[in-house]
Amino acid sequence: MTRKALAVGPLACYLSAMAFPRELLADHEELIFEKRPHWVALVPAALWTIALLVALLLGYRALGAIFDDSANTPKAIFAVIVTGLWVFFALVAFMRWRFTLFVLTTDRLITRSGVIAKHSKEIPLERINDVTFTQSVVERMLGAGDLLLDSSGDLGPARITAVQKPEEVQLIIYKETEKNENRMRTPQLLQTHREPTIPEQIEALARLKEQGTLSDEEFESKKRELLGRM
Repeated sequence: MTRKALAVGPLACYLSAMAFPRELLADHEELIFEKRPHWVALVPAALWTIALLVALLLGYRALGAIFDDSANTPKAIFAVIVTGLWVFFALVAFMRWRFTLFVLTTDRLITRSGVIAKHSKEIPLERINDVTFTQSVVERMLGAGDLLLDSSGDLGPARITAVQKPEEVQLIIYKETEKNENRMRTPQLLQTHREPTIPEQIEALARLKEQGTLSDEEFESKKRELLGRM
């Protein structure tokens, strides 16, 4: 195996692990898109990182002025505290962003999140009544926004934050919802417009005879003709 394959292999495995598992799709189901939240969701984590880095540098200077430069214990304790804050406010937020997926298939809308324990919420497309989006001025400049989904049943309204290009996503969801509705309606239309079976036609003839529309001879003649097709 070449050095390039060794380098690309683990990266490909890592990226595929972040993707939506294809084995969770039904046989007839197709993936339309899978998106992570917009990078704007990482702005608070980036601000925390900058603030804590500045605090670490200033804290080191202050501790150096208070204690002897050879006393590293106060600096180490302070570094541990700052690192803990960074993990809680920045790293956890990044990992939450990295492991969050917004997925649309031909049948459903799915949100998945969680690094170790996974949380998934699915909304069948036939349950979606309305899709709206909201954007602030800054979010519109950056191409981000929130989606508001109004669904029927016990699912209730749902809000998906930090969506990339929410206006385009809204249009795609509308199109897939309409396609799904047409697919579900087609079997019903075929069943509605199917040709009556021979027993059903004989029953209809019997009702016409009872109403006096057909004579006994006409009924028997039509009945023998239908039975001859069986």
